[in-house]
Amino acid sequence: MLKIKAKPYEYEFDPKHTALLVIDFQKDFLLPKGFGEFLGNNILLLQRAIEPAKNILTLFREKGLMVIHTRHQLLKYCL
Repeated sequence: MLKIKAKPYEYEFDPKHTALLVIDFQKDFLLPKGFGEFLGNNILLLQRAIEPAKNILTLFREKGLMVIHTRHQLLKYCL
């Protein structure tokens, strides 16, 4: 079992039955003038997720645990 320090409490999990699923972490959703801002999202709030996600991704990679990335992609903006 592994533990991750988190709030409000530590999280314990079995690495044999765990994967980190990273969904749609794309610059287009997080940067000024990107699709996220076009949709009216407050990208400053979204950008706050980058550092914690980076930390957990680094931990999973260092431990040799499974990481799965997904990416939603459109050929054209749906206006």
